[in-house]
Amino acid sequence: MQSLLCKKTGTGLKIAIFALGWLVLITVLHAWRSASNVTGNNEDTALKVGFLPITCHLLCPVTQKRLRNSDMAFDTVKFSSWPDMIDAVRGKEIDIAFILAPLAITLREQSVPVKIVLLGHRDGTALVAGKSTGIRDISQLEGRKVGIPIRFSTQNLELLKLCKANNVHTDTLEILEIPPPDMPSALGSGGIDAYIVGEPYAAQAELAGTGIVLAQMKDVAPGFISSVVIVHEDIMKRHGKRVRALIREFEKSAAWIEGHRLEAADIGAAAYGLPKKLIEYVLTSPADRVSYRNIIPDAKEIDAICKSMVRFRLLPHTPSGSEMIDLSWR
Repeated sequence: MQSLLCKKTGTGLKIAIFALGWLVLITVLHAWRSASNVTGNNEDTALKVGFLPITCHLLCPVTQKRLRNSDMAFDTVKFSSWPDMIDAVRGKEIDIAFILAPLAITLREQSVPVKIVLLGHRDGTALVAGKSTGIRDISQLEGRKVGIPIRFSTQNLELLKLCKANNVHTDTLEILEIPPPDMPSALGSGGIDAYIVGEPYAAQAELAGTGIVLAQMKDVAPGFISSVVIVHEDIMKRHGKRVRALIREFEKSAAWIEGHRLEAADIGAAAYGLPKKLIEYVLTSPADRVSYRNIIPDAKEIDAICKSMVRFRLLPHTPSGSEMIDLSWR
């Protein structure tokens, strides 16, 4: 009887030890999985890409549509203003962002570790004046209220250059930072006299009959760069293979848009919540109003933007464009 009791006790002890060990193993594995999710080391976590509803970010929704049923699918975060996106980049709420080139440069200078990997597109920006203002030429902007997306934008830099070239004293201008989607209504209500912005918000005032285009960047600054694509450096290190593959898909989408502008307009209209007619107009009237060709970033062009920023006191010195660019995905 005592021998039997000892055998039962020994068996029970073994079962208890085994169960305890299994419980410890499960707990450790669960903790490891949770830690991976928090730090972003989980390869199953979808990349988050931020964009605004403008045509120099059209690669984002087009690529998302193209990859929607593949293992390369990613999540998008749509912003309505630049300050909101800046906060998201700083807080690492998004991994990749389509963002204005001067903002990307400024973030780098403020020790936010991001790299430029691609351009959003070229040209696709216009200077528009209110039809009722009587402004028909850049030289007539003297003393007027002019909207810009944000000070740290190539739109602002180009406005200042155009004013100087046309003998407009920029210190007489009242320059207001306005989110791009709000610019057409601000012009229509008389809140501003003119604005410079990326499409489709220049065309929106044009089609509504409230605005007149004073200058297309394709004509006054051919190859104009508005936005670039940036990636957090640690995301590139941790998820390099996925990130590089996605950037290559963005480049493929650019080529696809060039050959499928009407289909791209459908995708853009749905993603942006804007009329299809508006996006079609921007992409086709004329076709070179917006270009998705030659979107590989070039250090000389980034250097030129940096020099303009220094010239107009947006940067204290000129950083190296080549140090801001990562083309390891090619």
